Amino acid sequence: MLVYITYFIFIAILAIQYEFTPFKNNYLLFSIIILLSLLAGLRDPSVSKDYLNYQYVFNNMNEITSDGYYYLLAFEPGFVGIVVVFRKLFEVNYGVAIMLFYALASLSLKVFTINRFSINPYLTLLYYFSYFFLLHEMTQIRIALASGIFLISLIPFLKGKWLTFIGLVILATCFHYSAIFFLLILIFDTNKLNRNLYISILILSLILGFLKLPVLDLLGNFDASGFSTKLNTYIELSENGSVVVNIFNSLNILNILCCFYLIFAVKKEDFIKDKRLNLFLKCNILSIFLFSLLSGAPAFAMRFNQLFGIAQIFLFTYLLKYLPFKRFNIFILVLVAGFFFYVMEIYGGLLEPYKIINIK
Repeated sequence: MLVYITYFIFIAILAIQYEFTPFKNNYLLFSIIILLSLLAGLRDPSVSKDYLNYQYVFNNMNEITSDGYYYLLAFEPGFVGIVVVFRKLFEVNYGVAIMLFYALASLSLKVFTINRFSINPYLTLLYYFSYFFLLHEMTQIRIALASGIFLISLIPFLKGKWLTFIGLVILATCFHYSAIFFLLILIFDTNKLNRNLYISILILSLILGFLKLPVLDLLGNFDASGFSTKLNTYIELSENGSVVVNIFNSLNILNILCCFYLIFAVKKEDFIKDKRLNLFLKCNILSIFLFSLLSGAPAFAMRFNQLFGIAQIFLFTYLLKYLPFKRFNIFILVLVAGFFFYVMEIYGGLLEPYKIINIK
């Protein structure tokens, strides 16, 4: 636990320092990428719950791919390709090499995008570390890389280069099939913002959170066996209660409050001038809405919430500009990030105490 807390404090100090004395240091960002990659890539299998499942797949990939192309129903081609290549490159410890590659690749993409988009890259990194790093790089490595590619795709998206954006989303889908739903952001027009519409969506999300629509009943009538074993897995997880969601959990409520505050606090012309803020707000509201809409099918609700919810790491950073406490805003936001970290790791126990893998 001390290792995770040390990383949090280190990034928090950089975020505070940057707010009072802005600095550009690509070497420092590169060092953070390396440190976080080593933390994720060299973790012992006992640290995160998904590691042993991945290890089994790494060890048995030859057998999995020997039975025609049916394995692609469960495993994405990009994931399979990486495992096959690294198994050929490394006779032993290929599992560690794969984990290091995933961590380094996904973190490089994310830190590059954060440095390009964020008004305080270290604060955005702090929010990323406090939630998505623990969830992605340390646990769900396939969606980690897919979300990194998605963040990069926002660069051409904001420039109106739709074909490049679509191509990158398709590439992300090669590492996690659910990434195809990132194409939904094509519905967003970053040149305008209808406040009443998005306020209504947030209110509707709260109502749907109470109602919990019977989504599983609809899915129960859908035979996914010929489409994707992954879809069947989500249905089974939802049906057997392995995944439970609470729409009114503290982190989601904070997220909703952040959206409401920015909708009311930011001038309409600022949303039009700042396309990034416009996009991040809409993505975050979409994640909240889908979380509530699909709450009757918990596994699906969690996946869609996490897909688009990655925008929150940028959105919370924008509160630096729009909270009324000026330079003290940074301390408030570091405390909020600390609350995210506390809920995910200390209270939620997402990860076990850190240990380095025993490399033979």
